[in-house]
Amino acid sequence: MRRLVVIILLAAALLSSWAAHAAMLQEGPLIVEYAAEDEDAARRAMRELREAAAEFAPRLPLGTQPVNVFIAPTVAAFNRRAPGFMPGQVSGVADPERGIITVKSPRLRGARADFLGTLRHELVHVLVARNTKDVFMPRWLNEGLAMFMAKEYQFATPMTMAMMFFENRMIAYKDLDSAFMNPGQEMEFGDAYAQALSLTRHLYKRLGPDRFWQVVLATRTMSFGDALRQHAGFDVRDFWGGYMRSLWLVVLIGAMASGSFFAPMAVLTIVAWFSVRRRQRKVLDGWEREEREESLRNLVDPKPPLMTWEEALDDDTTYIPGIDDEEEGDRY
Repeated sequence: MRRLVVIILLAAALLSSWAAHAAMLQEGPLIVEYAAEDEDAARRAMRELREAAAEFAPRLPLGTQPVNVFIAPTVAAFNRRAPGFMPGQVSGVADPERGIITVKSPRLRGARADFLGTLRHELVHVLVARNTKDVFMPRWLNEGLAMFMAKEYQFATPMTMAMMFFENRMIAYKDLDSAFMNPGQEMEFGDAYAQALSLTRHLYKRLGPDRFWQVVLATRTMSFGDALRQHAGFDVRDFWGGYMRSLWLVVLIGAMASGSFFAPMAVLTIVAWFSVRRRQRKVLDGWEREEREESLRNLVDPKPPLMTWEEALDDDTTYIPGIDDEEEGDRY
């Protein structure tokens, strides 16, 4: 009798679960599963997914494999599909390789939560997985693309970047990828995500749309560093250096927009920082000028060596310029 009761209860639970999620919309490879009470949200979701897929198609085509979107009607249902997260940490997750997206019903989210933005964000993760190769695509760029294409610009405002800069929270390039979870499994939009979006926008502005997408899509067959060299004409070191130099203007805008006591202090700090950079640039330019002048003088009036090459080779303590001075640079 007791076993029979357990079986009946399990069957009832399964039947209830099936009934609650039996509703489905499908347009081509796009599939949205939802509970009856979320029909309106499901129709808005399908419309947003359809429009986003068409918008992204020229760069990131959807293909013919299905994209399954599940609108969780309860917190428990969402948590079952998003294991490993504390309640309230995320409102959407994706399994990009399998084309599965799970989002909380708008009924479970705050009034200011962006339900449609979450769908676009997770869809981009799926599209990136289908058009690039995970081993070649940096995580920061994957996340940056998802936020950039979902128009989640508020996560990297000038004020955000200003605070990160002045509080010394900027993450070194070599450490940036390790600051993320797997794409589609974001915890919260913290510093790493703000910096990823800022970096992505900087690269887009520097290259323009065509070369930017050439670099992104090249990661299907080559590393990001190789893609930069081949399609942009510079390497990761140059890219990172240009980004850091560009931050002074972003930070200045953020500081001025704050409207607080922080703003004038920030402006003074930026001015001082920029002044130091200019002085350092002048010193480096001076060194380069002196080296050129020295080279020209040597061409006109070459000086004899202090010792013959035979003597130099016999002397183990001989200092050889260009070899003993060589230093290994930073690697990213």
